[in-house]
Amino acid sequence: MANNILNYMGNPIGKSIRENNCEKIIDDIFKTAKIHTCSIIYPEDVIVGKNIEDKGKTKELNKVLNDDLILDIGPKTINKIKDIIEISKTVLWNGPAGYFENPNFAKGSYEIAKKIVTKNKNNLIYSVAGGGDTIAVLNQVDATKNFNFISTAGGAFLEFLEGKELPGIKALN
Repeated sequence: MANNILNYMGNPIGKSIRENNCEKIIDDIFKTAKIHTCSIIYPEDVIVGKNIEDKGKTKELNKVLNDDLILDIGPKTINKIKDIIEISKTVLWNGPAGYFENPNFAKGSYEIAKKIVTKNKNNLIYSVAGGGDTIAVLNQVDATKNFNFISTAGGAFLEFLEGKELPGIKALN
């Protein structure tokens, strides 16, 4: 998702994965966010590699090359997200920050998890995580027991929060 936004904002994303034809959706998201005075946070810096097995290098957004893959958030972005978590009373996390399967690109996700766990242990935040990949990250850092609620459903979880009627939930009612 971040790559789509970065690309929309005119930043180079190299050969990173992105969706085609999503400009109107992103434009609508920004317009809706403005109407509701909602901030959209996206990376200020990134960790790139030439492939998913690479070691990773921190880059400013304007320094991403055509043969780079954006595979994690950078240290400035990690700190920005941690600052937001620090002042938050509730956090909803859906989706890792990077290609966590390679430890060289897992730091963003690990740091987010650690910050949430620290606040949760002190009962300073209500924490919700959703999606299989997010849970995989939490399992890697043994953090699942330090979240208030975890859902294995990623997309369905978000649709439920949007207020959409889900067939499985409907059947239970």
